[in-house]
Amino acid sequence: MKTFLHSLIIAICAAGVFFSQQGNVKFNEQKAIYEQAVRDVAKLDGQIKVAEKELFDEEEGLTAAKTDLQEKTDKLAALVANENVLVRQRSEVDATLTEQAATMKIHQETLEKAREILRSKVGAEVTLDNLPQKIEEIENDKKAKTQKLEELVTLVDGATKDVARNNSNIADLSSRKSKRDKKIGDNAKEAVITAVDGEWGFVVIGAGSNVGFTPQTKLLVKRNGVLIGRISPTSIEPTQTIAEIDRDSLAAGASLQVGDRVILAVPATQ
Repeated sequence: MKTFLHSLIIAICAAGVFFSQQGNVKFNEQKAIYEQAVRDVAKLDGQIKVAEKELFDEEEGLTAAKTDLQEKTDKLAALVANENVLVRQRSEVDATLTEQAATMKIHQETLEKAREILRSKVGAEVTLDNLPQKIEEIENDKKAKTQKLEELVTLVDGATKDVARNNSNIADLSSRKSKRDKKIGDNAKEAVITAVDGEWGFVVIGAGSNVGFTPQTKLLVKRNGVLIGRISPTSIEPTQTIAEIDRDSLAAGASLQVGDRVILAVPATQ
């Protein structure tokens, strides 16, 4: 019996040693896997940090590029605006140069005429004895012509101002004519009574503010060209007017009817 127990104990111890060795092997394997995983995580963490740094640098570069683009866009807009100003100034300078060229041509023609006059006067008649007198005559003639030229310039300036005033007057007259024609057209406008309420003493007119009716407008009613009464607007809409009948203005026994014509009581003036 003791021998059996001893054998059993030895067998159990041997099994424990075997399983212990197996456990150590598996532990070492798991440890190696864990350590490798730790190294992989550390490596991956380093790669993530590098990627984040690259992303940060890219974002900073993008921000700088956007700022640079905005600055260049603003500069371009300023250059375009400056170019427009320069183009306008060049047009103004070209117009001034054209005007000055025309004026210079006139002066050149005047100078040529003066030279012709001098050539005609300074000829065989001029001698050493009368040269001072001729020079004085030429200077006096020059002064007279200069004065005449100044007078002509003054007259031209006056004529230019007169033309400007005349153009302004023409524009004013044209505007006044347009306003007068409009008011005359308003005077010629007629409307038609579309409804009559004799009991309450009002009528409905098929026209309103679209033809210029206002609360102050005084209206006449006529039938077959004959005046039969007066009415006063009380409510005005764009295409319809309600007006109160002036009963005192109606002839004895007369009453307003649908179809009667309505015109302005007081014609518009200039």
